[in-house]
Amino acid sequence: MWDVVSDAPMATEFACSRFLVPMLAETGWALFADCDVLFRDNVCRLFETLDRNKAVYVVKHDYHPKNAVKMDGQVQVGYNRKLWSAVCIFNCDHPSNKALTLDYVNSTPGRDLHAFKWLKDSEIGSLHQAWHWVPGHSSTRIDPKCVHFTEGGPWFADYRDVPFADEWRAELRRCVV
Repeated sequence: MWDVVSDAPMATEFACSRFLVPMLAETGWALFADCDVLFRDNVCRLFETLDRNKAVYVVKHDYHPKNAVKMDGQVQVGYNRKLWSAVCIFNCDHPSNKALTLDYVNSTPGRDLHAFKWLKDSEIGSLHQAWHWVPGHSSTRIDPKCVHFTEGGPWFADYRDVPFADEWRAELRRCVV
């Protein structure tokens, strides 16, 4: 997959479409999470202490991937604020998020969207790292509420034994009828 605006690779079909969440949800708070996360706690708790003056909430990772390749042979692309947009809560009522129109998202480089360039830094709220815990990156002293298998999850042969893989498999068995 290729981001034609940035002339750079994309790992997923929803790499840029996640930024349409405020437009689609229209009002209130809306959560976006990548498809490779496992929530280990009640996601409703995320919404209990949010400040309506913030346009978005993320875990502000300082993530610099060590590998050139990630999940299923995908190219690992580095960019400013890497992983911030993998789990984010949008304030759909915030005036700054009105910039996220279909035209804007389709004409803005993905690297700028993922860096939240349409916002002032003061409009980006912080979530505790437990809400976006990354194996091999996040502190093992944190009890994760949400695990992000960003480099590869237990559904890939090379990642069968990543932390929390057994919980993921148990949840899969519970969900598959």
